[in-house]
Amino acid sequence: MIPVRDMRSVLYATAVLFAVAVIGIRGVFLWLDYDSALDRARGATQDLALLMEEYTKRSLETSDLLLGEIIAFVRLRGGVGALSETGDAHQYLAGLTQKSPASDLFLVIDKDGDLVGTSNATQSTSVNFADRPWFKAHRAGAEAFVGGAIVGRITHDLIYTYSRRIPDLNGDLDGIAQVALRPAFLQEISRPEADAGNVVLGLWGRDGRVIARTGLTPGQIDTGVGHTMLFNELEAQRAGTYRAGDTPDGVERIVSFRRLERWPVTVTASIPVATALAAWRAGFYWSAGITSIFLVALGWLTWIGVRLSQQTEATQSQLQQANESLGKALSDKVMLLQEIHHRVKNNLQVTSSLLQMQSRRFTDPNVKAAFQETQDRLRSIGLIHDILYRKDAGRTIDLQDYLERLITELSATYGASARGITVDLDAEPIMIDLDRGTPLSLAVTEAISNAFKHAFGPGEGGRILVSARQIDGRIEVTVRDTGKGISGPQENGSSLGMKLIRSFAQQLGGRFSLESDGGTVFRLDIPA
Repeated sequence: MIPVRDMRSVLYATAVLFAVAVIGIRGVFLWLDYDSALDRARGATQDLALLMEEYTKRSLETSDLLLGEIIAFVRLRGGVGALSETGDAHQYLAGLTQKSPASDLFLVIDKDGDLVGTSNATQSTSVNFADRPWFKAHRAGAEAFVGGAIVGRITHDLIYTYSRRIPDLNGDLDGIAQVALRPAFLQEISRPEADAGNVVLGLWGRDGRVIARTGLTPGQIDTGVGHTMLFNELEAQRAGTYRAGDTPDGVERIVSFRRLERWPVTVTASIPVATALAAWRAGFYWSAGITSIFLVALGWLTWIGVRLSQQTEATQSQLQQANESLGKALSDKVMLLQEIHHRVKNNLQVTSSLLQMQSRRFTDPNVKAAFQETQDRLRSIGLIHDILYRKDAGRTIDLQDYLERLITELSATYGASARGITVDLDAEPIMIDLDRGTPLSLAVTEAISNAFKHAFGPGEGGRILVSARQIDGRIEVTVRDTGKGISGPQENGSSLGMKLIRSFAQQLGGRFSLESDGGTVFRLDIPA
């Protein structure tokens, strides 16, 4: 039995381990949920970046085709100079807006930066663009150019431009064909479930200048991302996803990017880390609250367990004291019983000795035999008390041990060795209480004594086998000899021995039988 103090230690250890296990398992699931939330955010930005790439490619390809038509039209009319004299540019450019999915603004500019024509019906031609970066790039020899975000001089809106160089017959700069694109499509391709204030889509030039961006204001058009890792450490990568804190709005974001193959444009889609983890944080607080309640309940239950163990310890202490008192009383009782058994055995021995002395006064063999039978019976009873005294067996005896000693005593009494009679024992270790042991021992003594006295004639040897078995809840004791046997059943014999055996069998709630089978066979069958 585990001591209560040790049980209390086990209780403490179990509570601590259980708490650690709960916190650990909850922590693992929170970490997995954390990674899952970030993975979902990365997947969302990657999908948006891919969608932006396709949309931007389509817009630029469409714009490139339309600008090609403008260049062909200008050449057909004899060049930019001739077109400026005829004034046909506006009508043609206005017609091209029907082919543009966004009804964009088309312009033709001469080699000095002056506006030759536009698709805008209300715009005069007295506008010069010589200071624009895209004009300077074409004058330096660029065939095509994707311009950064600017405030348009014609529409006064935030736009970005795509332009192509118009060469003259000698290949020199004759003018520029341009389309001004509005970035409204960034809002169109944002997912409906996305928070427009949190999801940021962007187009960036090769040097990191802003071309278009969700929520871009005129005051932010000079804000670029050329200093960020997107255009430094990740410059060689065509596509990827990373976590960045150096964003234009200063918010830590999950950013996915893709670089267009044909044009020097990089598209990005980003989600704030805080937005990506918003649901996870709500779950974290809920989980922390539930875990805290659980730990408080566990601590309360542990406290109750400790209190109960303390009460149990006090009860066990009282019980131990009571057991010690009972043990001492039992020990005293055992000693008293041993003393009683010892005195009974001694008294029986004295009585047997007196009977032996008394028998010597008689010469009649029948009288001497009667004295001998009485001595045998006293000896069998005394043997039981001797076993109980010597083995501290309480009120039970081992039938195997008892039969072995009884056979030894009776063999010596009847001179078995001198007569050539061997006595064997085949018994199982069967425990039997004192109340049943006395009548059983007397019945067996009668059977063995009868075998010694009546089975063998003078000078005849033989064998006596005593066996004891426990079968199906019953005990069977058999005494078998190899003597002359009996003439018929003797269960109803009128001798004192038969009367005693019958009485003992009834007292034990069993039955006995006598039969002749190569000698006499005595069987006593009683409940176990």
